Amino acid sequence: MTSKLSKQKHIFSRLSNVGLRFRIIFPFIILIALLILALVSFSTGGRHFSVELLLISVVAMLAVVGLGLLLARQINQRIHEIIVAAEQVAQGDFSVRIEDHHKDQIGHFARVFNQMIINLDHLYRSRDLLSRTMSPTVRKSLIEKGLDFRGLTQEVSILFIDIRGFMRITEGYDTERLIFFLNDYYTTIANQVHISGGIIGKYGGDSILAFFGAPDPEPPEKSATAALLAALALQEAIEKLSRRWTILGLPPIQVGIGISIGPVVAGPIGSEEQFEYTVIGDAVNLASRLQNLTRNMAGYSIIISSEVHDALETKIKNQIQVVGLRQFETMDKKQRAKSLIQFVDFGDVLVKGKKGPVRVYGIPD
Repeated sequence: MTSKLSKQKHIFSRLSNVGLRFRIIFPFIILIALLILALVSFSTGGRHFSVELLLISVVAMLAVVGLGLLLARQINQRIHEIIVAAEQVAQGDFSVRIEDHHKDQIGHFARVFNQMIINLDHLYRSRDLLSRTMSPTVRKSLIEKGLDFRGLTQEVSILFIDIRGFMRITEGYDTERLIFFLNDYYTTIANQVHISGGIIGKYGGDSILAFFGAPDPEPPEKSATAALLAALALQEAIEKLSRRWTILGLPPIQVGIGISIGPVVAGPIGSEEQFEYTVIGDAVNLASRLQNLTRNMAGYSIIISSEVHDALETKIKNQIQVVGLRQFETMDKKQRAKSLIQFVDFGDVLVKGKKGPVRVYGIPD
């Protein structure tokens, strides 16, 4: 932006210099022509006429030079206003306008400049709205790579979160409070997901689909670890949210979270006029099913697939104890408190939509 602005200044300077030179050199050309006529007249004996011609030429020169300097000063002032306005625009001020009603080229340029500012203002407003409806990472990827509705197959980690008993909540509150409820909930979830490096792929009523490892590919261990840490952060954030809601007279909530990992198709889904950037594939369906399992497993709001556990970074995996379900149930509070996080191995469980059993791990609340 700075280089473009300096280039604009250089062009403006050249324009003003050309106008100034023209208005100074042109009178001298007229003066020289008059002087030549005076000398020719003097050499032919018309001395009296040549003196008058000389005086006329001098007066004409002064008048034209004075007018040229005045016009050049006005041009410089108008160009300076444009430069100042351009500097303000470069700093992000799109409210500036140039008041120039002249019908010459500079006046035309000022009007075009004003229209450019209006268009830039609309562009930045649209960009701001786009950033609210789409992750900055996704927006950047789409701007750089363009729309490709074929999508790309990538291995990503999927996090699916859903509110327990949401139907009961909708029946007990009016629409206005329900909208406040959902927006506060969505904001809390989105903030934690984005902080963890994830992207919100879909809002579906009370459920949210988030993914890690797209559009920019990431190693499985990185995306799986990010998804797990995001789930733990969400668990804590929901507890704080529930306490705040209780003060406001809103119901506390409980959520279920399912995490899976696997190849999916990531890309814009929809039409060219309206689309959303999301992921589709078996891993997405599995994350949703794992989230559903938490409804029947009291005390476990996070369930992950064995593939997620295996993909975790070694330094994270080594800090988390894995115990069997029966072993965990026989532990007392002191034994459970020795490890802040534990994976309870549920073994192979039947999941709707899967041909065979799936091995899963649960994280006790």
